[in-house]
Amino acid sequence: MIHMLTVTDLSFSFKHHPIFDHLNFSIHDGELVGLVAPNGTGKTTLLRLLCGLLLTAADTLVLNDIKLYQHRTKYLKQLFFLENSNQLYSELTVADHLTYVKAMWRSQIDIASVIDELEMRDYYKKKIKTLSLGMKQHVLLAMYIISDAQTLFIDEPLNGLDPTSIQQFEHIFLQLKNAGKSMVISSHQMDSVGRVSDRVFFLKDQQIIDVKNTGQDMLTIYNQTFLKAGD
Repeated sequence: MIHMLTVTDLSFSFKHHPIFDHLNFSIHDGELVGLVAPNGTGKTTLLRLLCGLLLTAADTLVLNDIKLYQHRTKYLKQLFFLENSNQLYSELTVADHLTYVKAMWRSQIDIASVIDELEMRDYYKKKIKTLSLGMKQHVLLAMYIISDAQTLFIDEPLNGLDPTSIQQFEHIFLQLKNAGKSMVISSHQMDSVGRVSDRVFFLKDQQIIDVKNTGQDMLTIYNQTFLKAGD
């Protein structure tokens, strides 16, 4: 059975200011799509729309033949999205968060194995409020892995990471992709986007510019897309 996220005629405005205008695209299982744009142009808004956190037309979003607004719970059980580390509970431990995700998504993923893979053993019993940004990013990634959701939307996962951690995250993204997960990852790290993405969505002028990744320099494409001549 072929699974995919299908987006049809997606438009969205905020306070009469248009953000997206009749977007159409699909994302298949085993496909990793990079989401790229300057700050304030709609990356997080698009992810929120795909998760139903912002309202759009009734038949716009379909995930594996399930329409969001007809079967909201079934739709949402297929995906995982946590916008950033500010959504973590400061007084709870890392272990609390991972245990909760495993239970709510009815996952069979072994928490201990994920903790070891992400080298979190030294702080998995600590409260979130005691962690650095880089550690919190590891917690978020662990939650994505443990959810075992088929569709993953990840917003700026490389913020606060050192080069070694960035390589670690990229390796895990590729593992998840090879396991058949469909992923949309927003990032400003254009070299990283080039290494892991099958396609890149550049958001510009309320539209998506869909670029297949054939090994071209994504930073050059970014500059050609968003920077005016002479800048």
